Amino acid sequence: MTDKYKQNDNEANDTRQSKAATLYSILSSKFELLARFPNMQVPAWYGLVCLALIIVIFAWKQIAVGQVESDMVRKLENARISIAQEARVYADRQYIKEEERFGQVLSWAVRGELLRNNLDQISQYFNELVKLRDTEIVVLVSADGQLLVSTDKRHEDAKGKDLFPVEILNKKKITVESNVDGKKLLVIPVMGLNNRMATVVVTYSPPALN
Repeated sequence: MTDKYKQNDNEANDTRQSKAATLYSILSSKFELLARFPNMQVPAWYGLVCLALIIVIFAWKQIAVGQVESDMVRKLENARISIAQEARVYADRQYIKEEERFGQVLSWAVRGELLRNNLDQISQYFNELVKLRDTEIVVLVSADGQLLVSTDKRHEDAKGKDLFPVEILNKKKITVESNVDGKKLLVIPVMGLNNRMATVVVTYSPPALN
């Protein structure tokens, strides 16, 4: 009985294999490529094409990443410049406030000495001022444009109106101006009770922003 079952199983397996072979034979007759597939080898050019595609994809990725990095660097640099400019503006405002306070105190001291006609004391004040960092020249010009005191000995025979424009010497309040050489001018009117007595002009270099 057992041998009979084994024989039946073998016959069933043979039948299935025969049907599969017949189906493959039919498909092979209709599709030649399918018939040749078991014996085909991948051509060398196919591998080269795949390799080239991989290289192209990798290179494109590198270029894309580099472009993103470049954009980020540019944005960071623009942000740095913007922050530096804002810091410069803020610092300038703070310097101007301090300069105006300094100018007010200096105008009071100069007015007191002018009332006593003590130009030598004013000259001593100015000589001390030019020792301060970035300060270059300090002059005192009378209301009629005469140069009364200057820390620059080259100005001994000059007139105040020859050194500075009239609109600078006629400022009615303490003002910070820029000149063509990139220097700063602190213009300090020295006022009497009813009129202008003189004008102090301090020429200096603006402090660097670190």
